[in-house]
Amino acid sequence: MYYVSYGKPRWISNELMDKAVLFASDFLEIDESIEIDFGGEFDNDCAGYCDYDDEDGITLFVNPKLNKKMVIMTLFHEFVHAKQYINGELVSGIGNRRSRWNGKPYDGDYYSLPWEKEAYELEAVMSDIFFSELSK
Repeated sequence: MYYVSYGKPRWISNELMDKAVLFASDFLEIDESIEIDFGGEFDNDCAGYCDYDDEDGITLFVNPKLNKKMVIMTLFHEFVHAKQYINGELVSGIGNRRSRWNGKPYDGDYYSLPWEKEAYELEAVMSDIFFSELSK
């Protein structure tokens, strides 16, 4: 797995980024190259988002104003979305087309969307494992 990051805050060490990315890609079985960008545009409550298209691949955007732990947790959350796109589970809606989850169209409350439920669940599991291993 290959990744490149842009605009990474200095207080996130290269070693920590490498460990987090390697952990997430191994845990989620992602072999695709990924870009991680800390320079995206974020609404006040937005921690991150994931863009995917067939030509440009996957870009994870992470809000650089988050604290170190939240940066890692957001990375894990967005990696889950990357996995969902790669595996064809999630297809983002474009224009007036709704997003689809496993072929079924969805819209509604952010927290009730099945891809967000999965991302929050796996983010929590991954964070627990990663931070407990990191503290050893």
